[in-house]
Amino acid sequence: MKKILLAVVTLALFAALVACGGGSGGNEAAQGQDGDGRVLEALPPLTTAPIHLRFAMWDDIDHNQWLADRFTDHHPNITISVEHFGGTGVYHSNLLAEAAAGNMPDLWGKLEISTPIVNGWFYDFSDFWFNDPDVEHYLEHLRPQGVIDGRAIMVVTEHLPAVVYVDRAVFNRLNVPMPRFDWTYEEMLSLIEHMTRPDMGIFGYNFFVAPVTIAPIAKIGGYAEFGWDGNNLNMRGPWADALNWMANARRLGWEAQYGSAEWEALTGDAFMWPGTSGRVAMQLDAFWTMSNIYLRDHYRIERGLDMIPYTMPTSEGAPNNNKIAWLDFAAISAGTRHPREAYEVLKWMSFLPQAWMYRIQDFPVRIREDGEPYYLMPNHVPTTNCPDVMEAFFGILPIAPGDTFMEEAWRAFLRLSTEPVTWGGRVLPGFDQWVHEIYHNGEFNGVIGIEAAVFDGLADAHDFAADLEASFRPFYDSMMAEFRMWMGPPRN
Repeated sequence: MKKILLAVVTLALFAALVACGGGSGGNEAAQGQDGDGRVLEALPPLTTAPIHLRFAMWDDIDHNQWLADRFTDHHPNITISVEHFGGTGVYHSNLLAEAAAGNMPDLWGKLEISTPIVNGWFYDFSDFWFNDPDVEHYLEHLRPQGVIDGRAIMVVTEHLPAVVYVDRAVFNRLNVPMPRFDWTYEEMLSLIEHMTRPDMGIFGYNFFVAPVTIAPIAKIGGYAEFGWDGNNLNMRGPWADALNWMANARRLGWEAQYGSAEWEALTGDAFMWPGTSGRVAMQLDAFWTMSNIYLRDHYRIERGLDMIPYTMPTSEGAPNNNKIAWLDFAAISAGTRHPREAYEVLKWMSFLPQAWMYRIQDFPVRIREDGEPYYLMPNHVPTTNCPDVMEAFFGILPIAPGDTFMEEAWRAFLRLSTEPVTWGGRVLPGFDQWVHEIYHNGEFNGVIGIEAAVFDGLADAHDFAADLEASFRPFYDSMMAEFRMWMGPPRN
């Protein structure tokens, strides 16, 4: 079966190259025009001398090394080592240590934006980026998210959409029709209330991705967490409504409350995670939860979970189809000796169609040391807009034979996930510091943290929304001053 799959993917690879272009990097085309008719200058040629590049990452090291080796197949003089710099908890600390020792990698994955800004790690590759026709293969909605002050400084290497897992088993048990795939935010909230059945021990929802994050994107089309509009946060309206709604949902029992005596009586375990209990209609969570939990036999067969992936909904009449997602960026080091070659590797590891077809080859066949599949499904979705890549990607998703509803669900999920926006700390300078100092540790009517104050019934989110908005701006401006100290004034 795997040999057949590889043959199909290999054939699709050549079809994708014909349909989408975006080959093996090294774009040195003569001066031409982009899709908007803008004149492009030819990029400098790649070196023919032997060079070695280092790429720091925190996960998927073997898969990414395999992909980097495919770049070397096309450019034998350029070798790449993908290096593990520890998990997310220590990754930036390890990068700081390498930088202090004068050993900064040529390229590096990024978890948050402020540390690289303060330490001057970013290389401005605008002269390549804005003259490169290959950028046309990058998902259009992602292109501006790696640009600050008109300077291209980072590219999304992994797109992990947030997911609403709708338990088909619970809906069938309650004889409630499954929601439509292009549902609205308001329909989701209504279903949460409707699906809560105290007499049956069933709850409407549990969350890892909270409505306070979803609402400003779903309702007003924010371009990052908390309704960022390119100039400031927007916490009045949808954010405040959502936080008050969450407090009300908790009070009315729509949200599963593990850790309580009531939860222990229902499940036999006070700390059983609600998302695996079979008592939650919808789990608002991460893309990787499907592979890590919901495809595992213990949960799928023994516990009877039947989770269908739905995109985070938007509101009726919303100005766009923005969806919250984990966007993992990577960048080029300011001190690299080989910026032109590092730029081609950055494209290869993120969005070039040919590289994505190689990824699709590797996902189904990568095996752990114990002989089990490393990926029960791909752990992120393509960042390219190539239709043939998307079709090949769909072909390796976990769909049981004959399950036409799951097939429709995955097709809708991919179709509706092309306008991702992400968490504030990944793209908004100063956001992490503001969240820590003000949002989570500020005092609100005598309670530490705005969410805690609202959940305790001691604050109305609307009363603090305007002040929270205003309090972010100094953090942002201070970090942007740091950015301009290293990078210079805005290009635009």
